[in-house]
Amino acid sequence: MSVTPVPEAALPEGHADTSTWLAHDIKSVANVVALMMRKGGAGKTTLTLLLADALARFGLHVLVVDLDPQGNSSIGLGHKVVLEQTGETKLGKKPIMTPTEPTVLEVIEADTEGVADDAIQIVDWGYDLDEPFHRGGPLFAGKVGRIGVIPSYRALEVTAATWRPNDLEKLANALLLPSEKGGIAPNAKWDVVLIDTPPGGSLISIMAAKAAYRALLVTQAQRFGVEAIPETLLLVDDIRESYKHDELDVLGLVFNEYTERSQTQRHLMAEVNAEQQREGSPYEVDVWKGRVPNYTVVDKSQNAEAPLSAFLTSSADREPARKVCQVAEGVAIQLLEAIGHPRAGEVKQAWKQAWPADLRMPIIREV
Repeated sequence: MSVTPVPEAALPEGHADTSTWLAHDIKSVANVVALMMRKGGAGKTTLTLLLADALARFGLHVLVVDLDPQGNSSIGLGHKVVLEQTGETKLGKKPIMTPTEPTVLEVIEADTEGVADDAIQIVDWGYDLDEPFHRGGPLFAGKVGRIGVIPSYRALEVTAATWRPNDLEKLANALLLPSEKGGIAPNAKWDVVLIDTPPGGSLISIMAAKAAYRALLVTQAQRFGVEAIPETLLLVDDIRESYKHDELDVLGLVFNEYTERSQTQRHLMAEVNAEQQREGSPYEVDVWKGRVPNYTVVDKSQNAEAPLSAFLTSSADREPARKVCQVAEGVAIQLLEAIGHPRAGEVKQAWKQAWPADLRMPIIREV
């Protein structure tokens, strides 16, 4: 079964060139989401890349702001930061290395409203518009959204050690405010803005949260991952109170690297569910529908700097890719609903039709 294309007239005017928000003349939007978890290796970068893939195939524009000094989202999107020598130190004659393209560090150091626009690089994931959705094509015929990225690299961590409290507002000003009075803020030009954050509770994570309206938690379906959930919720509470950011809202929690047949993981899920029912529980966060399966095809896509959906055309990887894609797409739809995106209902209905009945996972019925 293939989805019936939406008539051109049904799409917001100018949708192909701008965000849906602006197509609806909505300039003030709460569409910035920080993916957070204090534990390292929880899956923040993985989920960021999966969501970018899903949203683009939905025909929506998504911006990834990489705030992890490791720069893994930048690498996965094909925009690893390249350094070139631009001089040398007076003492010791050591080389001074500078990025060939703007990074999130330059955005922060510019300390200028709306300057994030100048650092965005467009990702070319080479989607085939002629493929059906269940083979990696677009949800709506001929409509693939843009993916942008503001990359990051290790110098961010060094610089962050010098930040003062007022510096933590700089990314928010660069991303959420227009460069001129009456203009359009950079975030409003994208349907969704995802901020990939580093592990722990460093000033970088706090800066990310200060630039976001929402937080989406992600962790592994493992003991240490589960134990990090209340620690991350405490971090969010601290940002709200100590850093005066009451607007930060935790949308939910997504589990990563889940193995359906693992008795240990099923026990952990039951434990989390039971703990959430207890009064005063430190696990007070909604667990979103869908658990990202633990398949090697995810690593393959990241190593190839390609979208996961590209593996839907590979006979060897099609089955695991299908399962991961459907979960990621389901999470993307829940995200659109959570931020009140104007096309959330339309995308959801089309998505449920786009997957042939014999290829649908339970999540399609649940979302």
